[in-house]
Amino acid sequence: MDDTDRELLRLLSMDSRRSAAELARVLNVSRATVQNRIERLKANGTIKRFTLELGIHSEQAFVEALVLLSLKSGDSRKTIDQLKRIPEVESLSSANGAYDLILELRVSSLQLLDRILQDVRRMPMISDTISSIRLNRFN
Repeated sequence: MDDTDRELLRLLSMDSRRSAAELARVLNVSRATVQNRIERLKANGTIKRFTLELGIHSEQAFVEALVLLSLKSGDSRKTIDQLKRIPEVESLSSANGAYDLILELRVSSLQLLDRILQDVRRMPMISDTISSIRLNRFN
């Protein structure tokens, strides 16, 4: 990765919707160069995905939940892969203590949250869950 790649990543992190032509002008390279670099950065895993960050008023349209998961003994890789494939998963982390994983969900309704929690609880490696709905953020 060179300085142009780093500057491209910085620009995209500020606004991932910028056109290749605009990025090329700022970076003083061709549009094709920008497109090729973005494709290379995606292919090598530097760019994982392009996302949308919503403003404060849009936050009210979603329900966020934290789910603590206890796993049965054994290889948990399949379960982790299943959890990561759930579109509403914002993050998945390992933890120490009474629970093994922390799942953060962002859903459009309480009904969808209930359905996802039921699906998670049916996974063979899941032995226990505890869920909390996020009521407010203080940031």
